[in-house]
Amino acid sequence: MLRQNGDTPVLMLTARSTEDDVLLGLEVGADDYMTKPYSPRELLARINQAMRAVPLSPA
Repeated sequence: MLRQNGDTPVLMLTARSTEDDVLLGLEVGADDYMTKPYSPRELLARINQAMRAVPLSPA
């Protein structure tokens, strides 16, 4: 539903960390996937990268 309303980046943050979980998350449309526990600095870096990948819409 998020994809129907724009280019919102999707970062999955979850405790599920098997290879199958990661692959499923990416296959269903996540742009990135992080597992807990995570570094807040890494999370911020991934959010910033995701935001750079979103095209700016004209004002």
